[in-house]
Amino acid sequence: MSAIRVALTVFCVFTFSIASASANPSLPLFLKNPDGAAIRALVIGIDAYQHVRPLKGSVADARDIEGALRSMGTTDVITLIDGQANRTSVLQSISALVQRTNPNDQIILSIAGHGAQEPETIKGSEPDGMQDVFLLSGFEPTPEGSKQRILGSEFNHFIRQFELRGAKVLFVADTCHGGGMAREVDPRAAQMSFRQVPTYTLTVDKLVPVQNENDPVTDLDLDRTTFLAAVDRNTKAPEVKIPAIDGLRGALSYAVARALEGSADANGDGKITLSELFSNVRQVVYQLSDQRQNIVTKSSPGSSSSNNVVFQLTRGLTVQPPANLPNGPQVAMADANPKASSRAAPAISAAPAAPEPQKSDLVANKIMTPIRLAALDGNSKNFPNFSSRETTVEIVPPLENPDLIWDPKSRDVISWGDVIAYQIDPAELVTVIDRTAAIRELKRIATKSPQPVRIAPDDAQHHNDEPVQIEMTDVAGRSVILFDISGDGTIQMLYPIGSDAAPTQTGSLRLPLRVRGPFGAEQVVVISTTQRLVDLEQALLQLNRRKSPGQMIKVMAKYLPADARVGSIGFFTAP
Repeated sequence: MSAIRVALTVFCVFTFSIASASANPSLPLFLKNPDGAAIRALVIGIDAYQHVRPLKGSVADARDIEGALRSMGTTDVITLIDGQANRTSVLQSISALVQRTNPNDQIILSIAGHGAQEPETIKGSEPDGMQDVFLLSGFEPTPEGSKQRILGSEFNHFIRQFELRGAKVLFVADTCHGGGMAREVDPRAAQMSFRQVPTYTLTVDKLVPVQNENDPVTDLDLDRTTFLAAVDRNTKAPEVKIPAIDGLRGALSYAVARALEGSADANGDGKITLSELFSNVRQVVYQLSDQRQNIVTKSSPGSSSSNNVVFQLTRGLTVQPPANLPNGPQVAMADANPKASSRAAPAISAAPAAPEPQKSDLVANKIMTPIRLAALDGNSKNFPNFSSRETTVEIVPPLENPDLIWDPKSRDVISWGDVIAYQIDPAELVTVIDRTAAIRELKRIATKSPQPVRIAPDDAQHHNDEPVQIEMTDVAGRSVILFDISGDGTIQMLYPIGSDAAPTQTGSLRLPLRVRGPFGAEQVVVISTTQRLVDLEQALLQLNRRKSPGQMIKVMAKYLPADARVGSIGFFTAP
């Protein structure tokens, strides 16, 4: 895209940053309940569905969240994988967790797998009369198979039990229940995986819901609970590619795991507030899903998102695990993450502190993970001998999870359901390959400390001469650099140009643009820092209007400081 800037608008959102002294960085970093009580978790991940379409990343999601919790000192983590997650074991595990819960405990419930919708069992609980349902590994629409599901109202029943024992609850639902999408998938793309099954009919329903008269009617009736859902009730949640990680994953679970490891502490004060948690996870999911996914966040009425501290980060010494952990066979527990299982819960700690600063870890050298390229017709003879300067290239069949699919008839390049570039000759593919490698690296960095940035008016495909707007928040007192990488690899500097303010004097920036060709994928990169990066600005200006995505990575690796926030989001254009 050759974007044309129109009038730049700014608006104020006042933000405050609280600094604190770091504790001894030689001590391990732990996740702590700010109320001093325990953190306990039940984590469920299901890929191996027996009677409906299997998934590809839910088990990895569960292992990731389990590993993040254990590595951060949480010992009471029960993980149910695939067939372990049958209705009996789930109800037994969550009931046992209720029994060992104490006042002020922080309970984490996480489920990754298929979702569905059914007519509500509690009248008036949903505005549209449909309730969310979580499908277990043995579900099928038969009398016996109908038992293998958990109703959303049943989770609310157990959440109420936790609250009655004085606990707080964080519920993470990496599933989907609706059928829409932010953008339609190009029919030439490889099949995408979504966490939602088609509508079914239960002629005989043998499930007997767990419920009583004290159950909440809606989520709003809960008092100490936070919800994170992969998408809203009308949208499908895709399984996505995570940079430098094999296979597919759920973007929400991945983002939550990184947040639990401390990445959500935006201001470095050693505390993760509800506002920081929501903002961090929302932005990471938005970026990793190529703007197909907008999470839903909810908290109990009366909860202050800016003042409510969900977790603290402390540096401390390890001691014996807390009492009241499960013993014996009454709870089905999967094997712990071997890398993380040696970490114990913190008891003696220094002052709250964020992780010690790290150098920017942008990779400036040749990226070794290959870009997988396929011809839509399966004929690899169309391709020349590629000599990419930035990465290696692996030619694969179109059904073997390629990063890029080239259509020899139209010469379009497709990636994960979107057209990246139109009318690209074989000799020009090397620049698109280099761009793909560069953006993969940018996405990886942008999950570390993301700069909030969005595309307006929506995440649909945009057409010639349409207005779009880049909206950045939480930039008060920060210098901002904004540039675009077109589908053919062309760099375009967008901000600052000329008299643009740096640092920004207001809390948010809006940069209006108008769509121009060449069309395809646009990757907008936002960098915000506490000090102006004049050398980086000048280096990027030298790359302006050049097809140099690999050189852009090298420039960022040279000049990007450790405290930089990076946002990397795409939007998609067509003639």
